[in-house]
Amino acid sequence: MRERLLSADTSLTDCELLEIFLYDCIDRKNTNPVAHNLIDSFIDLRGVFSATPRLLCMVAGIGPQTAEHIWLYGRLIGRIGGIAGAERPNLRNFERVRTFVTARFRNVQRERAEIYLLNATGELLCCKTMDGPDRRRTLFDSKTLGALLGETHPAGIIVAHNHPSGNSSPSAQDDAALHALGEMCLLHGVTLLDAIIWSEEDIYSYYCAGRLQEVLPH
Repeated sequence: MRERLLSADTSLTDCELLEIFLYDCIDRKNTNPVAHNLIDSFIDLRGVFSATPRLLCMVAGIGPQTAEHIWLYGRLIGRIGGIAGAERPNLRNFERVRTFVTARFRNVQRERAEIYLLNATGELLCCKTMDGPDRRRTLFDSKTLGALLGETHPAGIIVAHNHPSGNSSPSAQDDAALHALGEMCLLHGVTLLDAIIWSEEDIYSYYCAGRLQEVLPH
């Protein structure tokens, strides 16, 4: 990877560049999965190097020292004049949400749930992903969500998860989990904009189905 960097750095992807960058702060460990986790959470390099240390530490594989290293590098970039990046995803309407969620869940065979934290104009600030059979319990943990909301100060959030079975219809468990999430959003003064269930056959939106307010606490 270092040889590729020195000989043809333009051929490296953002994730590969980040993987090499992490060599100096993560010893004796494959940094490729960590780089992917960072890009997955913050969308691009601009998002990674703009994140706070506390938010970075919420990404798998990132400890306090690595988070500080990334954050410091981001501050240096800012002093130099910023970092170029693509336009951030904007999820202010359902078609954009559908496209974004489909891109992230397509070909995912295991259970996954994600929270998308948005600013007032619908621009994506960051994502939080939970995998595995315990993801409903973990995703709605008040400590984790409280830390995310405290660091990003979003205007609203969208939550999405998949049904690997292929049926996107919400279950009673989905309704209960959404209600619990709604209670935490009320506590933190954040608007829960929609809840999405994705499957290979279809996509379900609580908002579009007219059930969001029915399920959320009043």
